[in-house]
Amino acid sequence: MRKLLLILFVFQLLLIHSQVKKDLVIPKNPRIGLSLAGGGAKGFSHVGVLKVLDSLGVKVDYIAGTSMGAIVGGLYASGYSGKEIEKIVMDTDFYSLIMDPKAKRQETSFYNKSVDKYLFSIPLKNGKITLPSSISSGQKNVYLLKELFKNVSNIDDFSKLPIPFMCVATNLESGNMEIFEKGDLVQSIMASSAFPSLIDPVKIGDSIYIDGAMSVNYPSKPLKDKGIDIVIGVDLNQDLSKREDLNNIISILNQVIDFGIKKDTRRQYRYTDINIKPNLKGMTATSYDDKKKILDSGYVEGLKYADILNELPKRPFDRLRQQINPIYSNVYKIDSISIEGSRIYGKNYVLGKMALRLPSLQTYGSINKKIDKLVATNNYKFINYDIISENESNYLKLYVTEDDTRHFLKFGLHYDEIFKTGLLINYSAKRLLFKNSNLSLDVIVGDKPRYYLNYFIDNGYIPGFGIYSSGMSFNLKDINNNETAKWEWLRNEAYIQSVWRDKFAIGGGISHDYFQAEINGINKQSNRFLNPYAFLKSDTQNDKDFPTRGIYINAEGKVIDLLKSEVDKRLVQIKADIRINIPLTKQFAYRLNLYGGITLGENLHKFYQYRLGGIFEQNIVNFRSFSGFYFGQLNTNNVILVSNDVQFKFNKNYFLSGNFSFANLSDDITFEDAAKLNYSSVGVTAGYKSPFGQIKINFSHSLKNDQKGIFSVILGHWF
Repeated sequence: MRKLLLILFVFQLLLIHSQVKKDLVIPKNPRIGLSLAGGGAKGFSHVGVLKVLDSLGVKVDYIAGTSMGAIVGGLYASGYSGKEIEKIVMDTDFYSLIMDPKAKRQETSFYNKSVDKYLFSIPLKNGKITLPSSISSGQKNVYLLKELFKNVSNIDDFSKLPIPFMCVATNLESGNMEIFEKGDLVQSIMASSAFPSLIDPVKIGDSIYIDGAMSVNYPSKPLKDKGIDIVIGVDLNQDLSKREDLNNIISILNQVIDFGIKKDTRRQYRYTDINIKPNLKGMTATSYDDKKKILDSGYVEGLKYADILNELPKRPFDRLRQQINPIYSNVYKIDSISIEGSRIYGKNYVLGKMALRLPSLQTYGSINKKIDKLVATNNYKFINYDIISENESNYLKLYVTEDDTRHFLKFGLHYDEIFKTGLLINYSAKRLLFKNSNLSLDVIVGDKPRYYLNYFIDNGYIPGFGIYSSGMSFNLKDINNNETAKWEWLRNEAYIQSVWRDKFAIGGGISHDYFQAEINGINKQSNRFLNPYAFLKSDTQNDKDFPTRGIYINAEGKVIDLLKSEVDKRLVQIKADIRINIPLTKQFAYRLNLYGGITLGENLHKFYQYRLGGIFEQNIVNFRSFSGFYFGQLNTNNVILVSNDVQFKFNKNYFLSGNFSFANLSDDITFEDAAKLNYSSVGVTAGYKSPFGQIKINFSHSLKNDQKGIFSVILGHWF
């Protein structure tokens, strides 16, 4: 047994020394370089090696990185320590950065009536289907990297960083290696890590670039070309896959890419003096769930080289990172804005969509959120930015790549207990008749066919004009879940809308409603109404289906039947829906929903009564969701509804929530009626946030009346 252990120990020593160049002589006052290879999630092992270098106080004079090596190396060169980078890695959701599908970006704010309800989108050019160049535009990467590199954002010569730095990308047209040593640091790192089909190629100057791994994945030679004496390399190269593992298109494509990477890596070994190769068996470029294990593997492997690393020069200080300019790390004043690459959308449109007032105090985080609002319009492929100081003032410079695609086909799928199964087919068009216009036509085919048409000219802060039309049919139910009436409802409206205080949509318009009701198969009745209205809306919820923070407000006042001859008998309705989401802990959130509606006047038509019951989110006259009751079961002229939800999140995308709701329904506005609580209910919901939308199973039961519990299933985004 002792002999076996001795043999294993000697073999390990020989293996380590085989990774150190034969007859390596460390010269006096050597310049030390760090070569960090690309490899996706496997690149987290770089961080473990950096922690070892920090613990030994090794002086690094130059860093070269490719792909993930460029990201980690860039952070280290900017002054972050190994431990600080470790915290960044552990706190970052890399799946959300990569899985940022361009086809699913929708306008989800109050600027128009569309929501994030489509499963996928197909762009059309010249009547033909066009395929996307990648899964993600890389826009979320910009937000993260701009925030991380804010302390060195005014440095465009990478040799002036706390540690001189360069990164490797590949010219997509020529296939040649490109070394970035000057320019926009974030843009250069993004070009180095733009893996084909995963992230869009990055345009710099007149050229477009992809991941540096396609040309040089292990950039040791570029360091030697800089006169570096000792190159420490972190090698992520792995053996090629065996035949039994090459069983799908992804594994085969990765194998083909690895052919070239492996060949060039062998060539780079000649320029690597200390080659640290962590044990990454079983790990892949997308093993983000194993980031702690990968990071530790780099640390363990780095410790094996502690003796040779300890012979290298030590840096004379403990901490590299210093604030280059304090204004960039805190709050700064933005005096003006400049837009480069804008051909279609002007400055007013951009400022309005970003909700940016000038001058104003901003942080990198707040600017990222404002740019995300602009990206959400689907009018831009990609947006980069800089904060530039000039003549004792700061201006925000946007580098925009506008999306010239004008026509789209979109699809969605949904099921609920009211409208049953529905297939959504959408046609969308941009810049139809007017430059800032958007057209959206939803046609739902299924158990309850319906349509929604919206055309809006969006001018940002300047009031915009829109027209809207919808049509649907639905059935009302009684306490025994029996159908009591069938309604058909058509609405056409024209409206104006603008932004107020950066968070609210405010506007007004006039709507024409046509109703046709059929009770128990007979007694058909139809009516038309012309109603002027005004509205106030806001939505800052962080998620439509499972929100944990933010508020939602939808308030409306309208005059019913404007053309009615008796002016004094015209009715006025005012209603408001307010939802407040409060995070209690990382797992628990509380949601308070307040809904109220009053009617001023007498003889309210049944079509405009407030009707409660069912679980739904569609906009249906004055109908309101109330779990524990059937759709439209309760009706009244005035209503107050209070709903309380406690939501528990577990296993990332799973949710469990409990609900208690109570309501007051009254036909007259009196204190005695308003003080009564007529109805209440309790319920429990199990939910899952899937890539295809929500999946919810709900059981609810009304209290204080003899009614059976109701079981409901909801699948997919609401429409």
